[in-house]
Amino acid sequence: MFREHIIGSKLSLDDSCIYVSEERHPASVTGRFSLSLAQIVSIKSIKVRLRGILAIPMEGVFGSAESREQITFELEQPLASSKTLNVFQMPAGDHTFLFNFQLPSKILDTVTGANNQYHTYRVEVIIERRLKSDFVVSQSIRIYRVSDLETSYSRPHCPLTLEGHSNENIQYCLSIADRNVPFGCTFPVECWFAPLLKYATLNAVTIKVIETQTARLEATAAESVRHNVRFITSAQTQTVFSKTVEFSQEDESPSDDGLSEIEWRFTTPVSLPESLNACSQSISTRHIKISHELFITAEFRDEAGDPTAVITQVMPLKIYMTPNVVGENLSIRGQDIQYIQGSRSPPPPYKERFSDLIVSAAAQLDICGQPTLAEINSARSSSEQSASVHTLEPSPRYEEVV
Repeated sequence: MFREHIIGSKLSLDDSCIYVSEERHPASVTGRFSLSLAQIVSIKSIKVRLRGILAIPMEGVFGSAESREQITFELEQPLASSKTLNVFQMPAGDHTFLFNFQLPSKILDTVTGANNQYHTYRVEVIIERRLKSDFVVSQSIRIYRVSDLETSYSRPHCPLTLEGHSNENIQYCLSIADRNVPFGCTFPVECWFAPLLKYATLNAVTIKVIETQTARLEATAAESVRHNVRFITSAQTQTVFSKTVEFSQEDESPSDDGLSEIEWRFTTPVSLPESLNACSQSISTRHIKISHELFITAEFRDEAGDPTAVITQVMPLKIYMTPNVVGENLSIRGQDIQYIQGSRSPPPPYKERFSDLIVSAAAQLDICGQPTLAEINSARSSSEQSASVHTLEPSPRYEEVV
């Protein structure tokens, strides 16, 4: 009968995404609840509640297909009630109730993504009636803490470069602009490969961003005794970005002497998903841990097209939420990161590298064995200290020494 007397009800939030920071003014969840009644109704109370819920999927665990939930945060505010807390009569017509929740500076972030709703917040308006079921209107809201990476204006960028020599006799240099990247952004990955294997050529490079999720809750007393466990854990891994760059024979550039001295150097963008339901931010708490890694796999082949070597390198990433990313209606405005801290260039080609100083000096000896002044300043960069090899007396012959 109560629902038949309601012409309309609406819960409106001023902001669907709230950011909390210790250095800024206290954040608030504000909004209004509108209720239209066709006639007088008896109501015990009307209250609004902000609740945080931690949910762990139980599919395949203990034979259950449901989710285990736990309340992590709760604030409550009365909107209408009698002084004696008894049932009161609410007249017919339109009614509007305003509410305001002051949020603490330390609060667990909203954590959602592909196939998970680990931690969510909901605003609920509850109309309580005596000896009858409650009438509830709810709406979800996202709450994030502003990352220290966002509030520290003097924070230097943290570029990451991996270079080395693989077991397959391949030199490589891999660089990213910053290991800390905003949610939904696009950032460049620079790659350089120089196989020392004869006739080895680069076939394809695959770049992936892998997200690893782990969530856990304390097991109940009955579950602990029955299954001998302390925690219920849910773990899964997913690929949030994948891209393959292929190379053909036309990409190869043989050297002047006809030898297979080939090097590959290129930059390719990595675009994180611009959806709150396709990717999560990196986070590590008591109950939830989500990490991200960048996998770079290079495949090499021989002249016949048969695979000769495969190398894989892994770079850690930290994806953080920022107020500049989430727009109206929870749309994502991805940023385009194009900077590289320090040098953007991988090692130069082998034939262009500076040769050994001793060999260079020895090559400039005249026919009589008298070394000439060998200036090597031009071989070094302008930032290095100039150096020179001065004229020296030749070493005495063996028979003169004895």
